[in-house]
Amino acid sequence: MVQKEKSVHCAGGILADDQGLGKTISMIALILKQQSLQSKFTADSSPPIILEALNLDDDDGNNEVDVKDIGKDDLRRKQVASTSQNRRPAAGTLVVCPASILRQWAHELEEKVSSSAELSFLVYHGGTRTKDPRELAKYDIVLTTYSIVSNEVPRLHLVDDDDDEIEQKNMEKYGISSEFASSKKRKQTSNAGRKGKKKGKGHRDSQLDCGSGSLARVRWFRVILDEAQTIKNHRTQVARACSGLRAKRRWCLSGTPMQNSIDDLYSYFRFLKYEPYAVYSSFCNSIKYPISRNAIQGYKKLQAVLRIVLLRRTKETRINGEAIIKLPPKSICLKEVDFSTEERAFYLKLEADSRQQFKAYAAAGTVKQNYANILLMLLRLRQACGHPILVKGYYSEAISRDSILMARQLPKEMLLHLLYQLEASLAICPVCSDTPEDPVVTMCSHVFCYQCVSDRLTGDDNLCPAAGCKETLGTDLVFSQATLKTTICDEFDSNAASSSSSHSEESSIVHGSYVSSKIKATVDILSSLSNEFYLTHQNQECEDDWNSVKPVKAIVFSQWTGMLDLVELSLNQSLIQYRRLDGTMSLNARDKAVREFNNDPEVTVMLMSLKAGNLGLNMVAACHVILLDLWWNPTTEDQAIDRAHRIGQTRPVTVTRLTIKDTVEDRILALQEEKRKMVSSAFGEDNAGSHAARLTVEDLKYLFMI
Repeated sequence: MVQKEKSVHCAGGILADDQGLGKTISMIALILKQQSLQSKFTADSSPPIILEALNLDDDDGNNEVDVKDIGKDDLRRKQVASTSQNRRPAAGTLVVCPASILRQWAHELEEKVSSSAELSFLVYHGGTRTKDPRELAKYDIVLTTYSIVSNEVPRLHLVDDDDDEIEQKNMEKYGISSEFASSKKRKQTSNAGRKGKKKGKGHRDSQLDCGSGSLARVRWFRVILDEAQTIKNHRTQVARACSGLRAKRRWCLSGTPMQNSIDDLYSYFRFLKYEPYAVYSSFCNSIKYPISRNAIQGYKKLQAVLRIVLLRRTKETRINGEAIIKLPPKSICLKEVDFSTEERAFYLKLEADSRQQFKAYAAAGTVKQNYANILLMLLRLRQACGHPILVKGYYSEAISRDSILMARQLPKEMLLHLLYQLEASLAICPVCSDTPEDPVVTMCSHVFCYQCVSDRLTGDDNLCPAAGCKETLGTDLVFSQATLKTTICDEFDSNAASSSSSHSEESSIVHGSYVSSKIKATVDILSSLSNEFYLTHQNQECEDDWNSVKPVKAIVFSQWTGMLDLVELSLNQSLIQYRRLDGTMSLNARDKAVREFNNDPEVTVMLMSLKAGNLGLNMVAACHVILLDLWWNPTTEDQAIDRAHRIGQTRPVTVTRLTIKDTVEDRILALQEEKRKMVSSAFGEDNAGSHAARLTVEDLKYLFMI
């Protein structure tokens, strides 16, 4: 890692070690190793900086001085005096991570770094955070979140291959380096930008430096992006903002740097300033297009490109014949569960209806136009494998009293428009790229899963995550279907709502009190773990031996909070103590749940949302993992599993993937394998050549068995 920071290609790289191999510890070790260099960088006094357009290519913060200005000492003194408060200080290392693991970084720094190292850090988060960039320069490490970076750092202009001229004009206007342009006229754009700056035009047109937040007004020695797959879509606000940070050294940390397609890597290359691949046209011509033409040869070239910047070690990696780390074994078993007779009939009817609808789209040639509707049909099939009531659907409760009060103040036309956005079933959640679960619509007309957006409704990280949207969110600016319908109508008749299934509402299996086959299998597994622990206790010869036996704990993952609700009912009936963690909970509530699960021997189960619990959490108290449903992307599941199978785990880890026989889940497993082949090909971990992005028409036909 020290050598990669000295590389002439880019100072830093991608640390893509497997989940649980200690990427956080590795980066802390690097910071300590290079502490003297960082201290020298921050100690160097930089000259006062006159306000100008923020040049994102100028990592060192050096400013060009026009020759004709030399000798105008009086004018320069006045400029320096008037802008002395706007000096751009040199600061240490900035760590950017999801809000859910911000405190874990702080905990690791407190626990793993000795006091003799004198390593200071600041958690830069919340409404009371400092507005003075000089305060940030006082600390060796600053911890913050992607949302705050997105709010405070000017974003690079959105690159579009078909929009080169507009891109050049915008980059010239804002003084942004042409390094990030996809145009072939990069040199001309760069010269034009400098010419404009010498004339003072950039100074008048843009005051990005003074208008941005503290993070953008600092020259960082190093920037680390933890869970860097957050920026995998290079067109999002957060990806463009992270690339706008000024730094000498840059790192991306991710156990799953490539999840959907080769394009994921481009965003990392742009952030790292890895030339020439930091330019999208060069990336496509050198990497993306060759892979599409000849996968095997294309992936070989990609492996050579990655070898320069990528450091990847897996749990199977060996040095001199020995494993780099000794972890207890991990076993993954696929447990197939049979539907009951009633559940099978329910599923077959739903599947037949969905297949007929898909055939209609295919016959009309409108499959791509109805992509969101098709995803919704697939969602219903997947949910039917968990519990029929998930397919039936039920209206979300009103989000908050603030939401109701605001809805009552809106004109009826606005309410109808927002309700249409929810009921049209054409939206895909921009956060998880899936059909929204418990959908809510924002005042800016964007639809999300409630748990995907709930952590932005309070606090300072409240920017709408939809691409290109700059609106802020709040508890009074997000509406559920129940809130809108209740406001529009004096009386909301939930029975009038259409069901996703044509089955009778009186069906005995379409009720929360019904225990589905998959939930019954889950409770049986958890009960057997409790019995195993009890029998182990019985075999101990003395009380001291009893105390030495660790309780057998399990994490149960589902991507749907509704499924977790149903599992809760069964756990309560079985008197199994549990805690829960999902995206609707505050950070304090999540921390408390994790702490009690790890430390309380009576709490043996953690119910966890796949969306909220697959990043960064350390859950080595558990030695069993149960996956209730399948996600399109297997890397998301891998991240969830490695919450338990990681450094610090002392017991073998058992993973159980529950699936229903002869359903869409069988076919999802096959698609997951294709995704794994793509990632392995890119990293040179096998000889396969494959490519996958979002579900293709052929994928959809396969899923509907057409």
